[in-house]
Amino acid sequence: MATSGPRSEVFTTVLVNEQGAVADWPAHQQRLTEHAKRLRIALPKQPPVISAHPEQSGWWLARVSCSATETTWNVEQRTISFRNEGIDAVTVPAPRWNERTNGTKHGDWTAYQTATQAAEDAGCDAALLVHEYAIVDADRGTPMLLDDDGTVWMAPSSEGGVDGITAAVLEALLPEAGLPVIKSKLNERTVARCAEFIVVGTGMGVCRINDLDGESIGSSEALSSTCQRLMAQHFTEESTWSVVGPRDV
Repeated sequence: MATSGPRSEVFTTVLVNEQGAVADWPAHQQRLTEHAKRLRIALPKQPPVISAHPEQSGWWLARVSCSATETTWNVEQRTISFRNEGIDAVTVPAPRWNERTNGTKHGDWTAYQTATQAAEDAGCDAALLVHEYAIVDADRGTPMLLDDDGTVWMAPSSEGGVDGITAAVLEALLPEAGLPVIKSKLNERTVARCAEFIVVGTGMGVCRINDLDGESIGSSEALSSTCQRLMAQHFTEESTWSVVGPRDV
């Protein structure tokens, strides 16, 4: 939960497997470093300790955070609520701070938690965040859509969304799969004509949006199926996983 203002904390949420290895840790570490610099938070010199969960048999999530007033990492474990499924979503106003703060994983996360609650109150799984009539982010992932011309659209970072780790992996892999990626505004017209709309994230994986604000959206499954295949392959690669923190030998 948020403690006070944005500069009170910086965090990331990582995917952990049964052996306690973390997916894409170098990318998470780089993002933590960049966001901490923007928030003027000094990170501990030693990495956090993330190990196997004694009560979890499958993959799970760890929220890794650092407070502005402490010199140690805080690691909180939680289960995955849904992953690689068809979902329903609602739109809510995007929270805004300032240019330096927008897009960072910071301590004033209440607005994102409120968006998640709004989705749950509507019987939905995700909230899409709208600013000036364009979708800029989601409460727990990154929106991506397949346009009717076969291109994949993502909102540019200048719109204020968080630079998602899963989205970055897919952005690099999709062109080789025949789906070029464009950074441009996800405005009402673009969303209305899209062939498919998905949200991707560390916890949720690749989820196809079946229904947005009570209306069916898109008829294709080409983007979600391709992204799920690419991520499944990504997770089979040994280089994807890292041991974070010391281990007993």
